[in-house]
Amino acid sequence: MRDAAVERLSKIIADPRPSDGGSDGNRRVPRRPTLHLRLGLAEGWFSLFLLAAVVYSTIWCVEAADWVDNLNILSWTTLLGLIAGVLAAKQRRLPRLLVHPIAVVVGLLLAFWQTAGADYGGNTTALWHSMHQWFVLALTGGTSSDDSIFLFFITALGFLLAYTSAWLVYRTRKPWLMILANAVVLLINLSNIDPGYIIFLVVFLVASLLLVLRFNLYESSTRWKRQGLRCADDLGWEFMQAGALISIGVLIFAWLLPSGYINDATAQIWSADNNPWVVLENTWNRLISVSGSENVSNHGIFGDTLALGGNPHLNQDVVFTVRTDDGNQYLESLSYDTYNGRSWSAGPTVGTPLNANAVAYVGSQDLHVIRQNITVVNPPGEQHPYLLGASQIASVNQTSQVLINKTNGLEIAWLRTNGKLAAGNTYAVTSYVSAADVKTLRTVPLPADAPSFAPDQLHPDIQPPVDYYEPSILQAYLQLPNNLDPHIKVFAQRLTANAQTMYDKAVALESYLHENYTYDTNISLPPGQEGVSWFLFRSNHRGFCNYFSTTMAVMARELGMPARVVAGYTNGTFDTKLHEWVIRGSDAHSWVQIYFAGYGWINFEPSANFSNFVRPAASSNDIIGILPGGPLGPTNGIIRNHLSDLNQSASGDTNTAVTPTQQQAQLRQDVGLTLVGLILLILFCVILFGTWWRRLYRGYGISAQVYGRICMLANWAGISLQPSQTPYEYMHKLAEAAPDEAVTLERLGDIYVRDRWADPASAEHPRRTGEIAELPGMWKRLQPRLFLHVLRHPHFLRWLPERLSDFIRKRWLRRHARELPTKDVYIQEEP
Repeated sequence: MRDAAVERLSKIIADPRPSDGGSDGNRRVPRRPTLHLRLGLAEGWFSLFLLAAVVYSTIWCVEAADWVDNLNILSWTTLLGLIAGVLAAKQRRLPRLLVHPIAVVVGLLLAFWQTAGADYGGNTTALWHSMHQWFVLALTGGTSSDDSIFLFFITALGFLLAYTSAWLVYRTRKPWLMILANAVVLLINLSNIDPGYIIFLVVFLVASLLLVLRFNLYESSTRWKRQGLRCADDLGWEFMQAGALISIGVLIFAWLLPSGYINDATAQIWSADNNPWVVLENTWNRLISVSGSENVSNHGIFGDTLALGGNPHLNQDVVFTVRTDDGNQYLESLSYDTYNGRSWSAGPTVGTPLNANAVAYVGSQDLHVIRQNITVVNPPGEQHPYLLGASQIASVNQTSQVLINKTNGLEIAWLRTNGKLAAGNTYAVTSYVSAADVKTLRTVPLPADAPSFAPDQLHPDIQPPVDYYEPSILQAYLQLPNNLDPHIKVFAQRLTANAQTMYDKAVALESYLHENYTYDTNISLPPGQEGVSWFLFRSNHRGFCNYFSTTMAVMARELGMPARVVAGYTNGTFDTKLHEWVIRGSDAHSWVQIYFAGYGWINFEPSANFSNFVRPAASSNDIIGILPGGPLGPTNGIIRNHLSDLNQSASGDTNTAVTPTQQQAQLRQDVGLTLVGLILLILFCVILFGTWWRRLYRGYGISAQVYGRICMLANWAGISLQPSQTPYEYMHKLAEAAPDEAVTLERLGDIYVRDRWADPASAEHPRRTGEIAELPGMWKRLQPRLFLHVLRHPHFLRWLPERLSDFIRKRWLRRHARELPTKDVYIQEEP
């Protein structure tokens, strides 16, 4: 007669069978009907995590490039695309010829809805009208700068990229194609963001390598099982650990390698006009204005950076028509002060709002007024809503914002409050332009020879000398990159050796570039080279305006002259019939301004094939009454005080607000870097924990490994194993806490006891009955549910601080115990 315990164990070990409805004594009690929703991936959830890391490293790189505003919507769109791709790949009811069109339609509708919410406040009708206008322009050969169109396209492409990536991995079983598609997008955007975002490439490479390794291992193990071969259950994690170490090693090795040799002639091939990619790019730029891009569109584009790149491919589209009383003036968009060896950028700025026709004047001598009425025909591409006018804009007939350098208080650009310029817009701008003649400019000394000035607190009304240079101006506009070629300075000194004044030195630099170099747009700065050194000594004396202006500005700074590069348009050509100046896309240009103390920024034209600026025959020396609220008027005092407040804020006043665009860009950068850091930290912790978990109880048999891991997870959930409990009792306790898994837990405990203590030669031993082979499958099903139970009952969060405090307390007691005998000996020896 068997006792109750043996009878209970026999029921646990025996597989339950459904009731046949009989009335005999062997009838088994039927199970209660339960509904289980099994959500899983045969390839493993870790493969989905790696896929998401690959896709999101690409998408967040697109967000960091900041092509247009509101790109933050891409994160949610990408998530929905991944979910849709996985579901489409795993379902087998609908054919792919039906699934893909549905996905495309869903992606377009989602992009349309999100774009309307981001740019039009949810007004879908307004977005539809804007898209209709865009299609009309596309068919008629016109140009467009509507950012919402590009936002719609890039949002739809983000959804489809995520959907296609999931489909390629889980349905077509071709992860390499997925990696290739994302790599193309990633590399295009990496060339348009700050170097610090290289972390996206690191995450992309590591996740791609691990995904390929994981996927190929899964495919191989599946094939082995079909062939009847067996492999270790933890083989996948072993390979993943080795793959992670190899991936990190490859990245470190690649980082340490020196840059390779680049053939300059070969590097020019893809900048030729007959390149099909250039043709496609020109068509794209004609229809889409990409804000913030380093690639100039076909009729001019202006952003925070000015790159020394390849052919800008400017065309003859009419951009502006201008009616003015002085047709020799260029249209200035914005200026740059910081050079890094390959591009220019503007330093930190603050903005001050101005009402229509309000006057902003910062106080230079010998000025005269230029009035311009500007009509927009084809708006230029703009990262921000810049207003263009002659140098040193004084007022505009619409509300605007003056963008001012925080370091020195000098204006960088004027921004339009009502958004970017659009076709048909007209505005009137009034500017102060230098009227200083050559004789006057020759009297201005170099900063090194200029008089010094120390403010007198007892006499604050004393003004500095006219030819005094503010230190903040010199700090901003004498900046040079580190490790600049020393031959540049030597060469500039040699060119200006016979020039006696600052003005003559500037003219000597301007004349040399103007006369000895050829204007050619079919060039491109080779990778890894600094722009000025390459243009002066290795470019075959060929280049276009960005190279001419950069070279003169850098050489002027090497000689101690504060200089900057300015972007905008030349004065264009005069239409005698309409009596207005016509400015075309080919007139997009950059030139140089040098700061002369007391007289402000003076224009210089170093580019070959362009006429020099005409200097007045004699200085006017009179600006009184030029504009309402001029230097002696009431408005000027208000503007001066406001500029003074801005200068104080640059020294530490936190009340001055940064422009909204700068805040958004900084926030996106901070959030992006934080998310990437968190992803890397989580990935590292997952790999570390997975390695430790797989090696846990490595030297024991399979039943001991499973039982030990169950005990550890239960302990983390607050169900600790007591010394007096037998395995049967402990498993029964766990079964009470998790009744849905009661049968599995007690069966695992029984197999463990018989495997550990039963006679190996007996018929009841699990290895003889074959039950030992069931453990991997049972553990694979039970493990995620136990981890989920731990997450629901995180007793380990309380256990960790307790263990840490116990460890510190024991260490302190042990150290204190070691100190006591020494103290006793000292006390005994004291008498």
